[in-house]
Amino acid sequence: MRRWLATLSLCACTPLAQAGSAEEEGIRVTRGELVLTVDVSGKLRAVDSDRLGPPPIPDMWNFQIAMMAEEGSEVTTGAPVLAFDASELERKLEEKIAERDAAATQLELKQAAARVTRQDEQLAIAEARSKHRKAAVKADAPAEITAVIELEKAKRDLELAQLEIDHLILKSKAAARRDAAEIAAWRSKHDRAVERVTMIETAQQQMTVTSPRTGTVIHQADWDGKKKKAGDTAWRAETVLQVVSLAQMEGDGEIDEVDIRRVVPDQAVSLRVDAQADVELHGRVRRIAKAVQRASPENPLKVAHVDISLDADAGLRLRPGMRFRGTIELERLSDVLLIPLERVGSSADGPIVHRVTTGGIEVVPVVLGARSGERVVVVEGLGEGDELVLPAEGE
Repeated sequence: MRRWLATLSLCACTPLAQAGSAEEEGIRVTRGELVLTVDVSGKLRAVDSDRLGPPPIPDMWNFQIAMMAEEGSEVTTGAPVLAFDASELERKLEEKIAERDAAATQLELKQAAARVTRQDEQLAIAEARSKHRKAAVKADAPAEITAVIELEKAKRDLELAQLEIDHLILKSKAAARRDAAEIAAWRSKHDRAVERVTMIETAQQQMTVTSPRTGTVIHQADWDGKKKKAGDTAWRAETVLQVVSLAQMEGDGEIDEVDIRRVVPDQAVSLRVDAQADVELHGRVRRIAKAVQRASPENPLKVAHVDISLDADAGLRLRPGMRFRGTIELERLSDVLLIPLERVGSSADGPIVHRVTTGGIEVVPVVLGARSGERVVVVEGLGEGDELVLPAEGE
């Protein structure tokens, strides 16, 4: 191996190489610390926030936005921040009020008719009992003063009078049950209509959404990054806006699918917000999603969501929705030999570097280890302080 390296070094030490080294700036092999990271990007969100959207009204799934509070405006508890078109509810309310009033009228008419029917039935029963009493008197007459035929007729009349009483009582009870069932049906229909009217009136009030807290209004962006505006349609379970506290933010980040196994909770994170690129934020990974999803409808790459807890922002004016880019620290390698990735070339046998010697430039095969975006660890082939130049073009 040493003989091969010596031969390779002698072949590389040519006058052309010596001339080229004079024009190139050398970089020293250093010993230090390498921080291994993965990229993360996403947007900020408020730690303390309330999400607002369409109210949970039965049988309504799509809502048209009539009003939205201006984004960034400060609101107090109870202030209206969101309203939806209630014209459909108004139409339904008119229908149910008419249904309620019609049911109430029919209920009153049926109750009045039932009262009259009961009175007529009681009168008929009273008349039948009067006939029964008269028939009973005739049937009880002594046989010696009443002809046999008349006495027999009186007994038959008594039986018929009793049958008529029984019939009228049974008929009255059946009619009363029928009327009671009809009255109950109309009362139930009326009560349902009253309940529906009350429900719709309550729903009309809910169509104007008020702020549950004092805070700042933030319009919610959907998966495509679009925000709702007046006139748009919102789904029942959709968040349209948030009322947030700006005191503390957290990161809603995304990492590539291939990096999921390398990222764990409590790893350090460094971020830069696009709107304030000169300021670096620090925090830690709080949670990694177990499932992956498309980065966006246009981007098919798979990503996983990462929740990031941020340190105090030292008075920075951060807002939910601000985009950020940064890195998650995976590992720190201490006391290792480091060289810039740009100084590494390639050959058929593996990676090589161009080392400056007293006699010129020699090509040295190296064994590389972990790498970051700009630097790589040298495991074998170089020593601390060795000077390297850029590889020739094409290597």
